[in-house]
Amino acid sequence: MKITVGADMRDFEKRLARDLGRDLPFAVARALTWTAKDVQKNSRKGMGRVFDRPTRWTLNAAFVKPANKRTLTAEVYFKDFAPKGTPAGKYLLTQIKGGRRPHTRWEKRLIHAGVMKANEYAMPGKGLKLDRHGNVPRGTYAKIIAQLQLGASGIGNESKTTKAGKRRRGAARYFVSYGKDAPRIGSVRPSSLPRGIWQRDTRGKISPVFVFVSRAPDYPDIFHWKMWAEQTVRARLPINFHRSAAMILQRPNR
Repeated sequence: MKITVGADMRDFEKRLARDLGRDLPFAVARALTWTAKDVQKNSRKGMGRVFDRPTRWTLNAAFVKPANKRTLTAEVYFKDFAPKGTPAGKYLLTQIKGGRRPHTRWEKRLIHAGVMKANEYAMPGKGLKLDRHGNVPRGTYAKIIAQLQLGASGIGNESKTTKAGKRRRGAARYFVSYGKDAPRIGSVRPSSLPRGIWQRDTRGKISPVFVFVSRAPDYPDIFHWKMWAEQTVRARLPINFHRSAAMILQRPNR
């Protein structure tokens, strides 16, 4: 997702353009870059108003590609790559356009491991503890992956290291409920548990961590980023151009 800040030379005052001469493309490129940075700054403010406790990763999702004298185009875009987790450009696109969200990287891993069906989605259960931003802590994903051995070859058994660590710390145990096909877990009848990833704490209490549902979550288009960006461009581009031009015209060596 990106927005382009371009310039039509006919929109600028002809007298000012004549005074700038060969410096005109530089003045325009600098004004476009400043305007793109204004869009970036307003995007951060908009996220703070719309989203509930957005993370720093989300707030810093917008990047600027500066304009130059040849292209006279600046771009504001959301990063579409993340070393871990879902790129901001993907999950913000759902908030901007609305509709059903695609599978997350976590869900794709569960599908690949055979834990979840291709048409299912992993929704947080009541046993899942979220962080202060309302997100799943990365440590939780790591523990589930380690205990269920969600490697490239699919789901496997716990390693000896994982089992020994749980015995030392008295940690909770994660297990998968496949519905009617699930094996018995102690005195609990797994067939009565919905499909998902469950947790059994040290007291024997069982609670859902992720529940698998067959309908994709729907999101409203609450982040009207494109509209805000276009309003910012219309308001700031003329101001930034005149400022950029004035800096050139005031140079003593002109």
